[in-house]
Amino acid sequence: MTDLRLARPWNAVKLEADSIPYKTVETRSPRDFFAVDETSLYVIRVRENGGHSDLTLTPAPARSASVAAYEEELGEPLIHRPSD
Repeated sequence: MTDLRLARPWNAVKLEADSIPYKTVETRSPRDFFAVDETSLYVIRVRENGGHSDLTLTPAPARSASVAAYEEELGEPLIHRPSD
Protein backbone atom coordinates (compact mmCIF):
# COMPACT_ATOMS: atom_id res chain seq x y z
CA MET A 1 0.00 0.00 0.00
CA THR A 2 1.29 3.44 -0.92
CA ASP A 3 1.88 5.64 2.10
CA LEU A 4 0.37 9.08 1.55
CA ARG A 5 2.63 10.63 4.19
CA LEU A 6 5.82 10.00 2.21
CA ALA A 7 7.60 12.87 0.41
CA ARG A 8 5.33 15.53 1.89
CA PRO A 9 6.03 18.54 4.11
CA TRP A 10 6.06 17.58 7.79
CA ASN A 11 3.67 20.40 8.73
CA ALA A 12 1.01 18.89 6.45
CA VAL A 13 1.65 15.32 7.60
CA LYS A 14 1.69 16.26 11.28
CA LEU A 15 -1.93 17.39 11.14
CA GLU A 16 -2.90 13.94 9.84
CA ALA A 17 -0.46 12.04 12.05
CA ASP A 18 -1.85 13.50 15.27
CA SER A 19 -4.65 10.92 15.14
CA ILE A 20 -2.23 7.95 15.21
CA PRO A 21 0.76 7.06 17.43
CA TYR A 22 4.07 8.04 15.81
CA LYS A 23 7.72 8.75 16.53
CA THR A 24 9.94 11.05 14.50
CA VAL A 25 13.65 10.91 13.76
CA GLU A 26 15.53 13.65 11.94
CA THR A 27 18.35 12.81 9.58
CA ARG A 28 20.78 14.89 7.58
CA SER A 29 23.10 14.25 4.72
CA PRO A 30 26.73 13.98 5.82
CA ARG A 31 27.59 16.27 2.91
CA ASP A 32 26.72 19.96 2.77
CA PHE A 33 27.16 20.49 -0.97
CA PHE A 34 23.50 21.44 -1.46
CA ALA A 35 21.88 24.07 0.71
CA VAL A 36 18.83 23.07 2.76
CA ASP A 37 15.93 24.97 4.26
CA GLU A 38 16.13 24.20 7.99
CA THR A 39 12.62 25.55 8.54
CA SER A 40 10.96 23.17 6.07
CA LEU A 41 11.09 19.48 7.07
CA TYR A 42 9.95 16.70 4.74
CA VAL A 43 8.99 13.09 5.46
CA ILE A 44 11.43 10.82 3.61
CA ARG A 45 10.68 7.43 5.21
CA VAL A 46 7.68 5.82 6.88
CA ARG A 47 7.87 2.49 8.70
CA GLU A 48 5.08 0.79 10.59
CA ASN A 49 6.47 -0.54 13.86
CA GLY A 50 4.23 -2.48 16.24
CA GLY A 51 1.18 -0.23 16.27
CA HIS A 52 2.91 3.08 15.64
CA SER A 53 4.64 4.77 12.72
CA ASP A 54 8.31 5.75 12.60
CA LEU A 55 8.64 8.87 10.45
CA THR A 56 12.07 10.01 9.24
CA LEU A 57 12.34 13.74 8.51
CA THR A 58 14.98 15.79 6.73
CA PRO A 59 15.27 19.47 5.75
CA ALA A 60 13.97 20.27 2.28
CA PRO A 61 16.38 21.47 -0.40
CA ALA A 62 16.74 25.23 -0.46
CA ARG A 63 15.25 27.09 -3.40
CA SER A 64 17.95 27.99 -5.90
CA ALA A 65 17.91 31.29 -7.79
CA SER A 66 17.04 29.46 -11.02
CA VAL A 67 14.07 27.65 -9.41
CA ALA A 68 12.85 30.92 -7.87
CA ALA A 69 13.03 32.62 -11.30
CA TYR A 70 11.16 29.73 -12.94
CA GLU A 71 8.46 29.79 -10.26
CA GLU A 72 8.08 33.54 -10.73
CA GLU A 73 7.67 33.07 -14.48
CA LEU A 74 5.25 30.17 -13.95
CA GLY A 75 3.26 32.10 -11.36
CA GLU A 76 3.21 29.36 -8.73
CA PRO A 77 5.74 27.48 -6.59
CA LEU A 78 7.07 24.11 -7.76
CA ILE A 79 7.14 22.87 -4.18
CA HIS A 80 4.36 24.01 -1.90
CA ARG A 81 6.06 24.86 1.37
CA PRO A 82 4.11 25.59 4.56
CA SER A 83 5.02 29.29 4.35
CA ASP A 84 3.75 29.60 0.74
